[in-house]
Amino acid sequence: MFVVYRYPFPKNMFRAFFRSMLGLCVVLILVSCGGAPAPTRPTPAPVEVPADDNIESSSVQGFDTQPADVQTLDNDPESGPVEVALMLPLSGPVAETGQALLRAATLALFDAYDPRIKLLPIDTKGEPETARLEAEKLVASDVSIVLGPLLAENVQVVGEVLAPANIPVIGFSNDSNVAEPGVLIMGFMPETEVKRVTDFAVSRGLTNFGALVPEGIYGERVQTALGDALVEAGGVVSAIETYPPDAEALFEPVKRLAKYDERRRETRREIQYLRSLRDDLTNEIADRLEDAEVMEGVEFDAVIVPEGGALMRTLGPLLPYYEIDPNSVKLLGTGLWNNPALLGEPPLQGAWFAAPDPEAPNAFLSRYEGVYGEAAPRIATLAYDAIALVAALIKEPDDVNSGEEGVLPANIDGAENDLDPRFALERLKRPEGFSGLDGVFRFLPDGTNERSLAVLEINRQRLRVVDSALNGFPAFGYILSSADQ
Repeated sequence: MFVVYRYPFPKNMFRAFFRSMLGLCVVLILVSCGGAPAPTRPTPAPVEVPADDNIESSSVQGFDTQPADVQTLDNDPESGPVEVALMLPLSGPVAETGQALLRAATLALFDAYDPRIKLLPIDTKGEPETARLEAEKLVASDVSIVLGPLLAENVQVVGEVLAPANIPVIGFSNDSNVAEPGVLIMGFMPETEVKRVTDFAVSRGLTNFGALVPEGIYGERVQTALGDALVEAGGVVSAIETYPPDAEALFEPVKRLAKYDERRRETRREIQYLRSLRDDLTNEIADRLEDAEVMEGVEFDAVIVPEGGALMRTLGPLLPYYEIDPNSVKLLGTGLWNNPALLGEPPLQGAWFAAPDPEAPNAFLSRYEGVYGEAAPRIATLAYDAIALVAALIKEPDDVNSGEEGVLPANIDGAENDLDPRFALERLKRPEGFSGLDGVFRFLPDGTNERSLAVLEINRQRLRVVDSALNGFPAFGYILSSADQ
């Protein structure tokens, strides 16, 4: 793991230090952006540099951000410059998110303050064909590692080009289908989130689950993950319904999940039976049932609803409307709930979902907003952690050529490039993983990732940690609950 600290000099010296750094970054950016690019090199997009008075070094626990010793680096040919390509949709339909990730990466670059790192922003436009063309230019370049792209289909085509060329890729997607041994994904995977919150729910005595999931690949992944987790944890799924991405079409799926019509008929039959007894007491009970329209409860004691944004704000009230009582049925979610807009929803009060411990990400997001004057999307932390990971690896002793057994770089036969030993797959996939803004994470042999997540409870417009995330991985396997540590 790595330790981060604030630089111990006065504020005026601190600002002067960062002014000099900003000057260095501006020079590097202008060099990379100016003039006609060589035919085999990518065309970097401009980087927006924030005002120096607003920059403060990050104090987030996770990555070492000590300034590199420039004189030492100049005398060490094995610790030379590192060209890092950052492939993002800087224009097109998702440009706003791409620009936010670029800004977050820029903040990480300032915090790392390592003059070896040269960041090359590349605009994929969110288009697979553009991403492929830019990746082909990178094959003949001096790029050591590629961070991004953002969208799954872009990660896939970039990996197809760069993995055979021994250029590792760390994409920001959460789609396990695009991960490969040389193409790592860093996004928050729903499988990990579902397992974490499901295991915690079972540990609290909830064993019968319902699921209300969206149509499409994401919903299918959640269903599979829920089934796998319950087989292992010892629970069952008694009801599953899917719904389309249309607010007007949500009523019937919720109604079916609740078995509302069937339960209502049962209540009517119960009232009729009580009245048939022609007894004052039973008539009084029947009157109460009829006036209150009280129904028998649903058969499950927990229901997972992996939805976010406006659709979740529509789904939430429909659950109690169709007699799925949040007071007796625990609502569970995924990281899509990690959205301030959902915190005030009455049906979600007391609900659980799995996500990183919010303290460090929230501190960074507040810092980002203070620097740039606007809020960042939640996934901006991925770009920060990716740059910090690169900075941490190049500051570590170069162990890949030390002759130790089992640490040689995994070059691909016939590849066009030699793999930069600082980014050998064995280093990127080390079992102890890395620690960043979003907690502890590691890359698995197949290119997917594991994260140590907390279980959060929505509580009066704030998030409360009800089960903390681990601060490290065990030697074997992945213990998801801090209670098992």
